[in-house]
Amino acid sequence: MKNNFLTAFLLLITLNACETDDQVIPNTYVNFAIYLDQPQFIDLNAVGGAVYVTGGVRGIIIYRKSFSEFVAVDRACPNNPYDERVILDETRTMAIDTVCGSQFSLSLNGAVIHGPASIPLKAYSARYNQISNGVFITN
Repeated sequence: MKNNFLTAFLLLITLNACETDDQVIPNTYVNFAIYLDQPQFIDLNAVGGAVYVTGGVRGIIIYRKSFSEFVAVDRACPNNPYDERVILDETRTMAIDTVCGSQFSLSLNGAVIHGPASIPLKAYSARYNQISNGVFITN
C-alpha cells in the first residue's frame, strides 16, 4: 500500500514538473466573411497566400492551403496570449512569435514547429464558397 502511495505521489510531482507556460486562448465570437475579389484579399487568390484580419483574441491570419481549403488561426500565442502576437514569416507559410520565438506551420493548421509553445494556434473554421468567392470564418 505504501508503495502505491509513493508511486502515485512521485507520478504527480513528475507531471507537475512537466507543465509549460501555455495558456488556453479564450473563446471569442467569430463570424464573418471575406470575399477574394476585394483588393485587400488579393494575396489569397494564390495558394500559399496569407493575410491579417481583425477578430479573435489578437487578430486572425487567413492562409490559402489549396485551391479550395483555407486555414484561419488566431494571432494569440498559446505561450502568452495577452502579451504576444504572432506574425507571418517572410515565406508567409509560418507564423512566428517575435517575443518567445515559437513557430507555427500554417499549412499544418497552426501546429507548433518550434517552442516554447507546445500547443497549436487556436484555429477557426474557414469554409470556402466557390460561387460567391467568399471565405466564411466562424467558431
